[in-house]
Amino acid sequence: MAAPAAGIQSSGKLGAVDTCPVANQTAPTQTVYLPNITKTLGGPTGWVTPFIVQNTGTIGTTLEVSFYKFSDGSCVARRTVSVLAPGTSFADVPNNDPDLPGDAQFSVVVKSFGSTIVSVVNEQAGTGARAEALSYNGISSGATTVSLPNIVRRFFGFHTPFIIQNLGTASTTATATFRPFAGGASVQVVRTIAPGQSQFVEPNVESVLIDGTQYAVTVTATQPVAVVVNTHNDDASVEKPVAYATDGIAAGAESIYGPYAAKNANDAGFAGTTSTIVVQNLGSAAATPTIAFRQLGGGTLTTFTGPSVASAAAWVFDPRYQNGVAGGTLCGAGASPGCFADGEYSFSVSASGANLTAAVNVISPSTAMGYIALAQASQKFFLPNVTRTLGGTMGWTTPILLQSVTARSASVEWRRFSDGQLMVTQNLSFALGSAVRVDPRTVPGLTEDTQYAVTITGTDGTVAAIVSELNFLGGDGAMAYEGFAAP
Repeated sequence: MAAPAAGIQSSGKLGAVDTCPVANQTAPTQTVYLPNITKTLGGPTGWVTPFIVQNTGTIGTTLEVSFYKFSDGSCVARRTVSVLAPGTSFADVPNNDPDLPGDAQFSVVVKSFGSTIVSVVNEQAGTGARAEALSYNGISSGATTVSLPNIVRRFFGFHTPFIIQNLGTASTTATATFRPFAGGASVQVVRTIAPGQSQFVEPNVESVLIDGTQYAVTVTATQPVAVVVNTHNDDASVEKPVAYATDGIAAGAESIYGPYAAKNANDAGFAGTTSTIVVQNLGSAAATPTIAFRQLGGGTLTTFTGPSVASAAAWVFDPRYQNGVAGGTLCGAGASPGCFADGEYSFSVSASGANLTAAVNVISPSTAMGYIALAQASQKFFLPNVTRTLGGTMGWTTPILLQSVTARSASVEWRRFSDGQLMVTQNLSFALGSAVRVDPRTVPGLTEDTQYAVTITGTDGTVAAIVSELNFLGGDGAMAYEGFAAP
């Protein structure tokens, strides 16, 4: 069976028959992989995963989008999107696609012919108080080692199934090594995955794992793989189900950036929001990370030094407790030794010569969202999906959290989905090292119930950016994704 980058023409399984047109046989400019795409999975109000693709190049591009069944790897739909202009985005909603079967799960491959692309996936299910929302980034290349900083089994109601997609040309054995945060022996879970296909690891059903435990996980494979982590607290008995998603991490850095963190804050209307930060050491030697917080909009740094973190292990910082040590002395609302005040912050984590990553868990009593700290600051960032009251006044609005690394100013270009028209160029100034929230509802020139592709350029240095996606219709109306640094 050919690799996804070349088009899957046969699943290699008895009875699996492709129904797709022949794939474009020329070499794509770029390929992006989406390990988990669904249509009405679980029923009419079950999981659906709209995805958005943005052209990050300087010329128009043609997209080829191919859907492969989880069950047997066969191609069930392939379509072409012509002439996607530079900076603009294309969106697909699987529930609206008549060529896809319902109650089904797919891996998707997007090839671009002409320009570079990025993609983001929104995973949604349920209605009203039981609505859930998650978001992850499409993956442009696989790796034979992927790190997952925060995997749990029945941990205060949460569990973290993760999906491994084989991006290689041959079957692979993927080994997930689980290292308990509290120390002790590591355990392993193994999956054999055919080319192009995806498989789950569900911690709650793996007998080698222990209830109430947090793990740092490293996935190794003989072929390049991509991993998506879905974190859930949504059993039928849970009154307010929540969920969030992140990508597995192939590379870290000695300094990483988090445009948003909170301590008992009101996050754009969601009160009581707090962010735990799980730092994983990807290096071969122990590292002692330092984490530094600065209030949104600017202010002085508050710095904490963590413990020595062994290779492949993780350390969790909980801002509700003195020096971030969960279960220790609880901080008050104001600043005090070892504590910073309630509020909203940006942060960075660093250790000289180390290789670090971090998962950021942003949780309120009724919502949850997560993202991976950015390992690369850049002068330019692409945000494929930014909306203003999409679906109505209480519908999806997506504030941008923009963090200064070396820049003091930036321009923000807003292009309308419907026609690619550049609607607004916004010029921002901010204090060095600070972060600001850019809420589409307050940007003059943008219209209600509208979707935009956004490009951010640091005019005098580098920045980092994430997008928080919020709705106010009830349930878990929060998700987040990382901005894409220009290549």
